[in-house]
Amino acid sequence: MTGADRGNQERTKELRFGGEPLNNAYLRLIEIGKALSVERNLDHLLKHILREAKSLASADAATIYLNSDKTSLKFSIVLNDTLSGSQKGQSSGAMYLPDISLYNENGLPNFNNIASSAVHRDETIVVDDAAHIEELGFSRSKTFSKLMDYPTISLLTVPLKTISGDSLGVLQLLNATDSEGNFGPFSDEIIPLIEALASQASVAMENRALLEEKEVQKQQLEREVDIRTEELQNALARLSEANTILKKMNTIDAATGVHNRQYFDENLEKEWRRAKRQGYEISMLLLDIDHFKRVNDTYGHLAGDECLAAIATKVNQLFNRPSDVVARYGGEEFVVVLPYISGDNALRLAERLRKNIEKCTFSADGHDLQVTVSIGVATALPNDELLPRDLIDWSDTVLYAAKLAGRNLVRQHH
Repeated sequence: MTGADRGNQERTKELRFGGEPLNNAYLRLIEIGKALSVERNLDHLLKHILREAKSLASADAATIYLNSDKTSLKFSIVLNDTLSGSQKGQSSGAMYLPDISLYNENGLPNFNNIASSAVHRDETIVVDDAAHIEELGFSRSKTFSKLMDYPTISLLTVPLKTISGDSLGVLQLLNATDSEGNFGPFSDEIIPLIEALASQASVAMENRALLEEKEVQKQQLEREVDIRTEELQNALARLSEANTILKKMNTIDAATGVHNRQYFDENLEKEWRRAKRQGYEISMLLLDIDHFKRVNDTYGHLAGDECLAAIATKVNQLFNRPSDVVARYGGEEFVVVLPYISGDNALRLAERLRKNIEKCTFSADGHDLQVTVSIGVATALPNDELLPRDLIDWSDTVLYAAKLAGRNLVRQHH
C-alpha cells in the first residue's frame, strides 16, 4: 500500500468516524443513555436524540418520523447544519413534509420508500450514494431536496421500536461529513453506534409514552374521583336535608304546626342545664282552651282541629324569639318556654295572650267561634335543688287554679 493509499484510507476513516475514537464514542453512548432516560418532554427528547445522532455520525442532517397511527410515518423534527438549525413539523411557520405511507393502495407493505421499508424489514438501511438509490429497489424521492434546496448524498435509516417490537418510527441521518465539510458515505463502524443510540432513544420514547399514559390515567382517575366526590357530597347534602326535614317533622305536631311534646321535653332539659350553668331565669306558660269539649261536641272534631291550629298560630305570633319554644302539650293544652324572662314579664305576656284570644273570632269548618284560655305561669332559676319537672308542676298547679276560679284567667306561681 502506498503512502498515498494509506492517506486516502485515513481520510476515509476520518470521514466515516467523524474524527472521534471508537472507545470514546461508546463511553459517550452511556452518558447519552443516562441523559435520555430522564428527559420527559417529547420535543426536547427528539431534539436531543437528533443532536447526539448527528454528532456521533458526523451527519449534516438528521430527522425523525414517528409512527403514531400505524399506517404512516409522520415527519416530526429535523436538524440540519447546512440549513442552519432545527425545524419541527406541524407548527406555525415550520417546515412540513408529507406523511410516508406504510402501505400502498392495495394494502401491501410499502417497500419503495427507504423509511417505510426500514419499518417493515425491521432493519437498518444504508445508502452510500443517493444517485444510485433506484438500483437498491427504492423509488427516488426528491421531496426533501426540492422543499429545502438541499442535496442528499448518503442516508442512514434506523428503525425505532419498543422492547416488544412495535414500531415507533425511524431515525434518518443524511450526508456523513468530513472535517472539510465534504459529504460522503457513513462508515460501517458508526452504524452499530447509531443503532445502539436508536435503541436507547426507543426505550426513552417508550418510557415517556408510558409516563404520559400513566399521567393521563392519573388525571382521568382524579377527575373521576372529583366527580364521585361531588356526587357523594351532593348525595350527603340531600340526605342531610332529608334528615333535617324528617327530624323537623318528628318534632312538629301535625294538627297545629307547633312543636310536639317530645321536642318540648328534650328542649326543656337542654335549656334547664344551660340556664343552670349561666344563671338565668326560665319562665313557663301552660295554657288550656276553656270548654274545648263543647267545640268538638257541637261543631265536630274537624272544627276542633281547626280551632287548635288557630290558637297555636296566635301563640306563635306573640312568642317568636329564637329562644322561645311553643309546643302542644297534649289535647287542648299548649306550653310556652321563655328563657331569660322574669316572672313579672311572663305574667304580662300571659295576660296579653289571654286578651288576644278572648277578642278573636276563629273560623272553623265554616263556623265562627269565640273561645277563651286559662293560663298558668311559673318562673324558676335552675339550681341543684330544682328539676325541670318542678317548673311544669308549678305551671300545672296554677293553671288548675285559674280554671277553678272561673276560667279565662291567668294565675301565677309564687
